[in-house]
Amino acid sequence: MLNLKEIIEKLKDIVSKELENKKIFDKDIANVLQIKYQNFRKQKSLNSIPYIEIMSFLAKRKISINWFFFNQLPESLIEETSNYIILQYQRNITASAGGGAVNYELNPSPLIIDKQVLDHLNSSYKYTQIIKVLGDSMEPQIKDNSLVFVDKSNKKINRSGVFIISTDEGLFLKKIKVHNNKYVMYSINKQYQDIQLTDFTVVGKVTGILSQI
Repeated sequence: MLNLKEIIEKLKDIVSKELENKKIFDKDIANVLQIKYQNFRKQKSLNSIPYIEIMSFLAKRKISINWFFFNQLPESLIEETSNYIILQYQRNITASAGGGAVNYELNPSPLIIDKQVLDHLNSSYKYTQIIKVLGDSMEPQIKDNSLVFVDKSNKKINRSGVFIISTDEGLFLKKIKVHNNKYVMYSINKQYQDIQLTDFTVVGKVTGILSQI
């Protein structure tokens, strides 16, 4: 996969061809990516690739991600066979499948996923994020340290679904049921007791799981 310097040069080639082979500078690339030049220079010095902005740039031009990042397709700038999408992986945030999660500041990392995976999960491209699970209360279905796909557009509670729930005590990964007109979150692992919910927000429904064997 390309490093940031190589990516910038490839972006310059694309923009140059759009402008009849005009010479393109880093400032021009920052502009087309809609990144402040000062921030772009800092990212370049840290070799931090702005995946989300580059993805938007490629999508607008219908340029294949396979071709751009991996050179896997013929050198065509109008190839429409891009099969990948970049999701936000909330690396510093965990959802508790146990007694409560410790959640840190929002600092998402990009994670490249095949679109066919999300199609199979019936999960929205725009609203899906990835969160790490901490604890064993949802085993055997969801193991400790698994990554879960969370569709933030799907918040409708049902008995069969697993949800990410935001409470005053942090994020939880649980099932939800209504008992005596009150919401209760419960675990698959029967060693854990049900917890009555008072003030909570449904972040989204879990649509898929990535687990280590």
